[in-house]
Amino acid sequence: MTYVDYYKILEIDKAATPKDIKSAYRRLARKYHPDLNPKDKDAKKKFQEINEANEVLSDPEKRKKYDQYGKDWEQAEHFESSRQQREQSAGSGRGGYSGSQFDGDFSDFFLRCLVVLLMQVTDM
Repeated sequence: MTYVDYYKILEIDKAATPKDIKSAYRRLARKYHPDLNPKDKDAKKKFQEINEANEVLSDPEKRKKYDQYGKDWEQAEHFESSRQQREQSAGSGRGGYSGSQFDGDFSDFFLRCLVVLLMQVTDM
């Protein structure tokens, strides 16, 4: 996924206020609206980009994630929940992966899994 600079699309600074965002959105949406530019395919694309930028930057939570995570802002919840789970596991002293539970490489891991699986199958 390529980085889309919503601030650049709306022609505003990162320190823009919600009022600045709304004003820039209205100005550009009027300028590139497909009904006012019916023969200009670039205007339609620009209008869609403007709408997307406004949707993200006018929502305080989405804007915060966009500013913090950049192009990966939409996966921010996944990043945050994974980080919290790791912190909780490390803080509790049990659960999670400590690094000492498995010292081999992945081929050793899969070999051990295969052995356990075969032992379960043969015990049936």
